[in-house]
Amino acid sequence: MDKRYLYVFNKEGDYKSIIALINLDERIRYLNIISGVLVIEADCDYTLNEFENFREFVLGELLVDFIGFFIPKDFDFSIEELKVIFEKINFGIYDIASFIMEVCLNKYDNFKKKLKSFYYNLVGIENINTALGFIDNNFNASFTSKQLYLHRNTLNYRLDNFVLKTEMDIKSFKTAIALYLLFKR
Repeated sequence: MDKRYLYVFNKEGDYKSIIALINLDERIRYLNIISGVLVIEADCDYTLNEFENFREFVLGELLVDFIGFFIPKDFDFSIEELKVIFEKINFGIYDIASFIMEVCLNKYDNFKKKLKSFYYNLVGIENINTALGFIDNNFNASFTSKQLYLHRNTLNYRLDNFVLKTEMDIKSFKTAIALYLLFKR
């Protein structure tokens, strides 16, 4: 069974009580602390909503807050690179779209360039341009396929491929903003 990884960053650096609560849930496992970031392995079907519920439980029971990052499966960045951003952002749980927004809005330009390069390599320029065209055309597939001179099935294939590889819902407003900030700004 595939695994998913979650990163937890506590600005005080105390993870003992959080690890104790992790050990109570059989779907998540404490792996290690790397560069001050707690690495958790989760079952592949562990959801963002469950991670948010875990944070609320930790906050309510221990009065400890943290930054959580719900790592996409093919995300390829070092913990050290991410920690620099974790130290500056607000507490909360971040999926990739909200993380991209934080990077772009707070002008972490070097990391933004790395994210752009990563996504160009992951899905290709055609799929990114297709996704941006779909957003430009107000999520209207018929109009997008006409404007991009694509068959409707080709458009759907590219959008499905984008969603599968990036784990970002192309029809989500939050994802649309994140993609615009990353690729058009």
